[in-house]
Amino acid sequence: MFKKIMAALSAFILAGCLYADAEDLVIDGLGKLSFGEDVQITDGGGSRAETIFKKSGHRKDYGKTDWAAVMYFLTTPPGMDMYPDRAPYPYDSLHLYQIRKSDIRGTYSASVSVVKGTEEAFFHGKGEKAARFWESAFHEDATRPHSLFGMPKISIEEYQRMLNSRLDEIKGQKLQAELVSFSPWHAYKNHDGTYRWTQEARVIISDERHLSYPMWVYTNLYRQGGMYYLIIVQGSHTAAEKIGKNLLYAFYGLERSST
Repeated sequence: MFKKIMAALSAFILAGCLYADAEDLVIDGLGKLSFGEDVQITDGGGSRAETIFKKSGHRKDYGKTDWAAVMYFLTTPPGMDMYPDRAPYPYDSLHLYQIRKSDIRGTYSASVSVVKGTEEAFFHGKGEKAARFWESAFHEDATRPHSLFGMPKISIEEYQRMLNSRLDEIKGQKLQAELVSFSPWHAYKNHDGTYRWTQEARVIISDERHLSYPMWVYTNLYRQGGMYYLIIVQGSHTAAEKIGKNLLYAFYGLERSST
């Protein structure tokens, strides 16, 4: 599954280089991310890669695969269930985009996955404590929590051990993941006084053939109108260097929808 997903994603990113068509990324119900003329956005709605992601979420025991374990660790806010065994399936709402930037040295691309849903879709009636935490995590006053479930800061080595332990539990495990850098979930203030929660990692994924794939994963979580919006950026380590600041400014400056 990992190889199939990566192949489809690579093909989508390559195709996007030919069909870039906008400078803004408009997320229905949330708002607009603006990037400026040096960045282009391709709408991947209905693409093969998007279809594969959606179908994967319906597979029995998909959440127990090594790839799902890696992506859960890198992209899923604690307590949320993005790979449930019953409907509603969060990834049914997936909308895929591609972001692209060029300079004299080359072209740099990354995928942007937007998943949105209600508390029911993201928690499935489980994790009551986590659901209440995330419900208050976006407050704009002193009631907003400042740390993830009050957890103390831990080192990247400790996070690596947590990831290794999870992968070791997977039957038929084929993937290994080495954290190169890791900035865990943290609340950041936006230009309009609202908050988003962000996690960012650079990781090297290795498969059973000992082939390695350097990957950058940059995830942002917003809440608006009773809906959660999970925005996952995936690209190379080089893309992180070239596009990362553009994304940071866009996430900070999100122009929220009026409804």
